[in-house]
Amino acid sequence: MGNHLGAPPAIAIKVRMTATGLTARLVTRVVSAIPAPAHDALLAGALDSPLPGSVSPGRGVEINGWVLPAAGDEIDGVFAVVEGVRGPLQPLHVSRPDVAADHPGAPSQNVGFSFWCSLPDSSAARIQIVSKFSSGRLIPLLDLHVEVEEEVVAEPPAGTRVVSAPDFVIIGTQRGGTTSLHAYLRSHPGIETPAKKEIHFLTDRHDRGADWYLGQFPPVVASGTLVGEATPYALFHPLAPQRLSAIAPEARIIVLLRNPAERAYSHYLHEVSRGHELLSFEDAIAAEPERLAGLEERLEKGEILVSDVHKRASYLARGRYAPQLERWLSVFPPEQILLLRSEDLYVRPALTTARVTNFLGLPPLTGDIFATHNATGGPPMKPATRDSLMAQFAADNERLAEVIGWDPGWG
Repeated sequence: MGNHLGAPPAIAIKVRMTATGLTARLVTRVVSAIPAPAHDALLAGALDSPLPGSVSPGRGVEINGWVLPAAGDEIDGVFAVVEGVRGPLQPLHVSRPDVAADHPGAPSQNVGFSFWCSLPDSSAARIQIVSKFSSGRLIPLLDLHVEVEEEVVAEPPAGTRVVSAPDFVIIGTQRGGTTSLHAYLRSHPGIETPAKKEIHFLTDRHDRGADWYLGQFPPVVASGTLVGEATPYALFHPLAPQRLSAIAPEARIIVLLRNPAERAYSHYLHEVSRGHELLSFEDAIAAEPERLAGLEERLEKGEILVSDVHKRASYLARGRYAPQLERWLSVFPPEQILLLRSEDLYVRPALTTARVTNFLGLPPLTGDIFATHNATGGPPMKPATRDSLMAQFAADNERLAEVIGWDPGWG
């Protein structure tokens, strides 16, 4: 086996609780790791995280790495065994072109794994990471040891406040300028955001728990400073409004709405660039009803926790904004929701961002900071396709105007 998986020394993970008078948080601290003995069925692999010295919020740890089988073998994925209880199989779905470049014999670039492993409530636990081969063989990769302890932290100093919930969330729409708006707000001296955009607690990662979500934000900020995040899938996810209400009922909600035909095509180009879409745009939108059939209902009922298809192949469905906004308005009062046109952000970024900061009760941003972020390149949409989509969306746009009380002007 390669020398990567065997490189880290032993792993022990400590969990401590930080408590102020207003909130308590769990964090998982990595101290040390024990690699499994080398096996001739494994060519190479690596544990990218957790590594000694790293910290993970919540009662659990995110496990990231990659693994390659020896020639002639195939690996279906990996799974965690926590105190003898086996978790679900995690496929090798993470693209690792760096690994493929270093190992020309790699079966594909998708040799990486990434998943969350919850920890038990006991004071000590053992986590084994095991690879499952297509033949049915199970080969251990790593043996992680964890210790759980509580630690109380004093009250924050004067002039600061404890962060017990996000003050605002940008919930969508995807391909509607959320990356640019997030970047602008992140540069505001009165705003702090997580290091990574799109936390997805309201959507794909809700099972990680509130401690994990709150751990993405700074525990203490200066009085008057706001914290927030951006997860544009949240507008479309059927359970996101209730999830946000449960943890942050007073949060301000920001929505960017883009011409649905243009949004759909930008979404398509984005998925093509990531290797997730192989069909033509016209074939992809024709296949969408069958692809999405039943997924929203299954997510809403909790029959499935995550659906990549619901997220990636929803080119037209995401542009039907009225039912999405009605779902959010059934949970949050309209005065907590700011609706903006993406086109206004593109053309007048400073003025549109000033509307957001005013909504948040902050002074406007100044300076030359309004560059465009995350623009998608590609051939233009076929005029006939665009005309067809605009006709399809006409009734949806009329319904949207009724819901929000103004015409977005996409006719």
